[in-house]
Amino acid sequence: MGEKKHVRADFVPGHSQFVTDKGSSFEIGPSSTPYDYLLGALSGCLFKTFEELAEKMRIRWEHISFEINGEKREESPTTLKSLHITVQASGVDNQKKFLKAFETATRYCSIYQTISHVSEMDYSVDFL
Repeated sequence: MGEKKHVRADFVPGHSQFVTDKGSSFEIGPSSTPYDYLLGALSGCLFKTFEELAEKMRIRWEHISFEINGEKREESPTTLKSLHITVQASGVDNQKKFLKAFETATRYCSIYQTISHVSEMDYSVDFL
């Protein structure tokens, strides 16, 4: 049997949030859209997957940022049509291993894989 996952979401007038079993709390902003959360979840999942791989591969870095740009389909259902992730990384000790770990992370990240079934996805990595 697989590992069980759980969050609790609470919605009251003027405040919405979800909380994980480990105590992380995420506020759902009044002007946020579902796609804000989808892209945020993608960035978090992809980074955590990369981070686990990078630790195993002993890759070090100082700073990593993701810029995620997506385009919604106009026809219903309005899933993402395309999505591009620009990764910027500084202080990377081994760029070749970094690229391998990131490529592997895109294959292991469940959210990346889920979105890739309805969207054209690609990424680029810029070393600073």
